Amino acid sequence: MKHLLIFFLLFWGCSIQLFSNSTDTVASRKSLFLIPHVAYQQETSWSGGVAFGYYFKSKDISRISSISGSAVYTVLNQFMFNLTPKLYFSDKKYFLYANMNLRNYPDYFYGVGNKPQNLKAGYVSRNFNVTLQPQYLISKQFYVGLLLSLKTENLRTDSTRTFLQQNIYSVYGDAGWTPYSQFTAGFVAAYDTRNNQFYPESGIFAKIMAGSSPSWFGNSFNLSEFNIDFRNYQPLFRNHTLAVQAQISGIFGPQGIPFQLLPTLGGRDQLRGFRQGMYRDNMLLLVQSEYRLPVYKRLKAAFFCSAGDVMNSTDLKIDKLKVGYGVGLRYRLNDARVHLRFDIAKNNYGEKLQFYITATEAF
Repeated sequence: MKHLLIFFLLFWGCSIQLFSNSTDTVASRKSLFLIPHVAYQQETSWSGGVAFGYYFKSKDISRISSISGSAVYTVLNQFMFNLTPKLYFSDKKYFLYANMNLRNYPDYFYGVGNKPQNLKAGYVSRNFNVTLQPQYLISKQFYVGLLLSLKTENLRTDSTRTFLQQNIYSVYGDAGWTPYSQFTAGFVAAYDTRNNQFYPESGIFAKIMAGSSPSWFGNSFNLSEFNIDFRNYQPLFRNHTLAVQAQISGIFGPQGIPFQLLPTLGGRDQLRGFRQGMYRDNMLLLVQSEYRLPVYKRLKAAFFCSAGDVMNSTDLKIDKLKVGYGVGLRYRLNDARVHLRFDIAKNNYGEKLQFYITATEAF
């Protein structure tokens, strides 16, 4: 079925500041935001949901604990639930990043590789994913810790995939189409000098992650993976900021890789302008930049451009570099500098405009 987003209705963000004791020296007060929404598309019919975030009181604007998430439910009994705590403990010596995702939601398989494929196979993903990254501050602004992740997934397919099944299996294999489970263990190291994690105006953020899910863990596939993420925020003048991100990631497996685990471009955070999942392979290279500037009081604007691609590690070729660009507006919701974000993006493949409405920055 052709994907049609007919309209996005009832978009309304509310932010509630929960005032702290006036005798405290506080850089950021407690706050809560809620963003309810209603939407319609062919795959889900009517859906409704809410994005939310709770931000703890903090005396340090660069280290603020938070719990954010979202929930969506459709009239076809499909749902998505996501919860992301980011918590600092013991005078910022310990940091925990966690994410839990539960979903029973439709999606499409467009093939594997960086060339457009004449393929669109529908399915419904039923998955559970939980990730933990406990970290310890070993020196000023340098954290090290563990990467622990568990993911299980089972697909329910429709007549589109059934018709194309023989072609999909012969070209791409069946990894990901049959139920699988993966437990990944590894390490994470991060260096963070940003003046704020939600809307940085200066500083550097660099993070390296590497993990393995060997078959002797009881995993469905023997996999190893890595991700390197570098970001620089350069203040210019009068609260104007140039933000730049470079990222490389890869996943490897001798007996195949579930297509859902392959790095993919597009979506609201990586190479805006492309549909997430349209292009995927086991390696990803990405560079993106954003010029951020104030407009009026809490309102800000941004101009962004991204370039990158996915490729196979056995043949590091780029067929046509993927470029996305666009503009956006930001509205500050709280003292923590969380912003409501609205972006309009286009790509160099001549595809239609993409719209994104969310909280927090792309990077």
